[in-house]
Amino acid sequence: MRILHFSDPHFDLSLRTLPFKKWFGKRAIGALNLLAGRGRFFDEAEEKIAALNNFKNEQGIDLVLCTGDYTALGLDAELRNAAEQIAPLTDAPHGFITVPGNHDIYAKDVIKNHYFFDNFGAAMQTDMPEYCTDGIWPFVRLIGDKIAVIAVNSAKPNPVPWRSDGHIPGVQLQALNRILDDARLSGRFIFVMTHYASRLENGQPDTRLHGLHNADDFLAICKKISTGALLCGHVHRCYRTPLDGLKADLYCAGSATKEHREGFWLFDIEGSACKISQGFFDVEEYAYFVKEMNA
Repeated sequence: MRILHFSDPHFDLSLRTLPFKKWFGKRAIGALNLLAGRGRFFDEAEEKIAALNNFKNEQGIDLVLCTGDYTALGLDAELRNAAEQIAPLTDAPHGFITVPGNHDIYAKDVIKNHYFFDNFGAAMQTDMPEYCTDGIWPFVRLIGDKIAVIAVNSAKPNPVPWRSDGHIPGVQLQALNRILDDARLSGRFIFVMTHYASRLENGQPDTRLHGLHNADDFLAICKKISTGALLCGHVHRCYRTPLDGLKADLYCAGSATKEHREGFWLFDIEGSACKISQGFFDVEEYAYFVKEMNA
């Protein structure tokens, strides 16, 4: 089984598509950041995601996982465009699974009007509905006999412009704790997906205004995982970090499209063995380091 994990494509539509009434509050600050130059780092997002799809086809990817941040401002038009751009990646033999990022749930209207679910709901289905305690969260996908994917939502609107922090609701953590005790997950390689990074590359927590508030609680529960990986995005660097007391390392996919920082993770799972390779973008195509790491 070959699994591709990428994150944070940040597709950006022209600011001319931003309705006048949206030019106030949090989105106004985001729009100003784009105008100030942040958006230029993702100018070729569409072309790079098309190249990532070519990689998927050429490398025989079986399952694609994305840890969110498809957009810049979480507008319905942006999410619809992102879903169209991502569509070719969703036809992997075992499908496509995702969680939203903080930019996808940028403001309360995204939740109120179901913008993210309307565009990405097909990638957030569950095989264990009895554990959905917070709407659709957390959801579980059982892939064949050897793999399980658990998705937890850590993204939320942040009305205060200078905050981009996340939080996993307590009911989701309680459900995650029960899921990891379920006999149906026994012997499987377990992926736990969430947008926010529970640790930075140096093993330290992220800042209060940018990080995951209850990362310690989340990691304490994940100590139950005997074989697996914790997947995230949000921090625009691709890195792997061992975690104290955990057998599952943290894999941040960074951003697949940010200029000069493009990256992803590739997991090859055969039986009880897993080899992991780090991907990169080389001029016009994606590739991965031939040197492989063991899980």
